[in-house]
Amino acid sequence: MGALAIGATTLAAVYVIAAFVAPNPLIRIGLRSLPVLPVAVWTLWFDQSRPLGRQSPAIRIAGRLALLILVMAFAVALLGIGLNWLYDPNRMI
Repeated sequence: MGALAIGATTLAAVYVIAAFVAPNPLIRIGLRSLPVLPVAVWTLWFDQSRPLGRQSPAIRIAGRLALLILVMAFAVALLGIGLNWLYDPNRMI
């Protein structure tokens, strides 16, 4: 159990470092925004208080997909582009 925790911590540390020092700005944006995806999917599809629960199945799926796209766009804008603009000295994408 301890080795698993150490391995997971090491992997997470390498991931965070790569998200801030990757040479390509698009890779940095993607790495910073990607951790939001599992949380958004869990919240929209598997949480007990998921949105659009009383709608028809077609509206429910379309609404959840639209919400997922909006959440990911917000994550890319805030975590990706926003942090890239703050930490990139050239302020380039």
